[in-house]
Amino acid sequence: MADYKLMDHKTLEKEYSPSSCIEDIMLYINRYINESVAAREELKDNMILGMKYGAEERSVMDIFLPKDAKSSPAKTYPIHIYIHGGYWQELSKDESAFAAPNFNSHEIIFIALDYQLAPKATMAEIISQTQSGVVAAIKSAASFQGDTSNITLSGSSAGAHLVMEVMSMDWVKHGFKCCPIKGVCAVSGIYDLQPLVNTYVNEPLKMSLSDAKSASPLFHLPSPDMLRKDISPSIFSYGENETSEFKRQTKDYQKAWKEAGHKSLYIEMQDFNHFDIIMELGNQHSPLFKAVLEQIKS
Repeated sequence: MADYKLMDHKTLEKEYSPSSCIEDIMLYINRYINESVAAREELKDNMILGMKYGAEERSVMDIFLPKDAKSSPAKTYPIHIYIHGGYWQELSKDESAFAAPNFNSHEIIFIALDYQLAPKATMAEIISQTQSGVVAAIKSAASFQGDTSNITLSGSSAGAHLVMEVMSMDWVKHGFKCCPIKGVCAVSGIYDLQPLVNTYVNEPLKMSLSDAKSASPLFHLPSPDMLRKDISPSIFSYGENETSEFKRQTKDYQKAWKEAGHKSLYIEMQDFNHFDIIMELGNQHSPLFKAVLEQIKS
């Protein structure tokens, strides 16, 4: 029996409240905002903001190009797509550009993908929309000098959940022989949504237990033949200052990922919490970014 089934309601809610481990969440939200504003200012001559990929209001993505892209129109660049967190009900692409300068400086296109939030969208709709966004980015890559043979994904918290739902999607239905993603980085994710059903998190989502299980990547991992044969080991990580449930979720999912026949890598991130760990994608010296760069360069 999973530990969460033995918890009383108060404990369960605390375990699934990442902010319970820190004093002030706004310190980190303001970092997302301020560093993303600075990134857009720095990269203003080399970005495509608000590119539509669907009919929904937030079916948009911001694309940040390396500085020499315009002067080298025949050159293509690896693509890294970042999917933000916020428990599927907060944040957006606008707070998600903080790592763009670092990726661009390594000649990598950085995409901040947005999606409709709950309660305007159900969990199933959010997953489907995000999957469509990644497909659209791949299919339109030629328009922004993207290399479709070198696409990596990363996501934080709810974004990590969505990243793994992208990996598990029916790619054949979208015209692909298999999942074209070269590498994935899932940080502080939730991969079994069932524990959330009776918590405050589910109030805007309104998931039934069946809905939650259907939306959990833990229960529909891709088979090895549906991923690229040359896919890089998938990266999993969480901050040391996180709740036991967030740590367990990653450990359980990484174990299942390995048992399904996939390679993986765990990056230990001491001295970080649920909110500042993902900022390390903007730090070229961080073990987390170095691991993603290795996926891209391998």
